[in-house]
Amino acid sequence: MIKLSGYILTVFFLTGVFFSASIPSTIAYLSLLSGHFAFALFAVLIARGARRTSNHFLYFTRLLATALATEIILIIAVKKIGIYIDTRNVLFTYAASLALIAGIAMAIGCYHDLVAHAVPAGGGLTKKELFGVPVNPGNYRIAPIQGLVIGLATAGLAVFVTIYFRFAYGLYGLLFVLLVFIAMRDDSLSSSVILKRSVYNNGKSFTRTISYVTALTVVFLSLTLLSGSLRALFSLNYLVAIPAILAAAGLPETPRPPTPFQRWLSYATLPIAIGFMSLIRFLL
Repeated sequence: MIKLSGYILTVFFLTGVFFSASIPSTIAYLSLLSGHFAFALFAVLIARGARRTSNHFLYFTRLLATALATEIILIIAVKKIGIYIDTRNVLFTYAASLALIAGIAMAIGCYHDLVAHAVPAGGGLTKKELFGVPVNPGNYRIAPIQGLVIGLATAGLAVFVTIYFRFAYGLYGLLFVLLVFIAMRDDSLSSSVILKRSVYNNGKSFTRTISYVTALTVVFLSLTLLSGSLRALFSLNYLVAIPAILAAAGLPETPRPPTPFQRWLSYATLPIAIGFMSLIRFLL
């Protein structure tokens, strides 16, 4: 239900982007808020997916490939029909957040190895995990100091490209996914006390998620109010992310893993929707 709700809100948001001149200003503003609401819903799913996926790198590459395809369609739409978009699409932000998570996991995990001089007794390399992400992608043998450097570089690069290339929601969006991911760290330890089949499998993960997101929002809002030069970091419209976190708790999720077709469709939905909206706008 979270994913379906996010899709519906995204379509409403795209309607405002592509047909803003044809709809009342109030509806256009509501469509903008729906986009921010959808961002938060999908951010929760991305964080949960990063914790549950068996192949973090494949998850990242799928998101990145979809982001590139979506961006190509948007670039064509901007040139052909003159819509205004001032940032790169949000899928880049989600992909960068996965890189940030992996980089931090590798850096901290290798630092622990470096300090403890942890070497497998049998010479084999096991999957060392932090926050549920393998320290060394692919489980390759790597010296702790090298892993520490590569991990820090990966995390730093994720932050840099997010800011430099103006990914949607910027640093706020990057940290949003990271904090939700950390909040779900004991996601599978107990049954839900919120709602059966909730994305939050226990009360602690829900409490931490809403606390972390609220704290992040307050920090960015405070920085924005203190200095006008920082307004690009945060918009007051992002405040809808907080009720979105609450709404996610009340939307039941299916316990069954998606089929290959459902997985493909989940990635293809955004570029298809944008392409369809672009075609309608072009024909009109």
